Amino acid sequence: MNHTARNLIRITGAIVGLGAAVWALRDRLLPAPEIHDEPPPRFREAAPRPAQAPTSVRATTDSSLTDIKGVGAVTAGKLVKAGFTDVPAVAAAEPSVLADAVGTSEAVADKWITSAKSLT
Repeated sequence: MNHTARNLIRITGAIVGLGAAVWALRDRLLPAPEIHDEPPPRFREAAPRPAQAPTSVRATTDSSLTDIKGVGAVTAGKLVKAGFTDVPAVAAAEPSVLADAVGTSEAVADKWITSAKSLT
């Protein structure tokens, strides 16, 4: 080995030894972590729930929208909110308008309209 390689090995060894000494003394060299008395809250408080719509659709409509095939209480509530308060209103609706108002496909809205027409 030549003289330059030996010096390089000595310098590398000194640097590694210095790094090991700093690593061993890190607890003494760094400040202690802060410890808080109270842990942070784990969960956010729930927001108050809005008042629920009436569960009885029959009380808010002239005739029962749930008589339409494929329309349950939840969908009937959506229909009432959209302005379709009775079976004749659904029967007279356009499929695209009904689908957009309730958030369904035009095919499903068309089935509802066909069923509503058979009830009127």
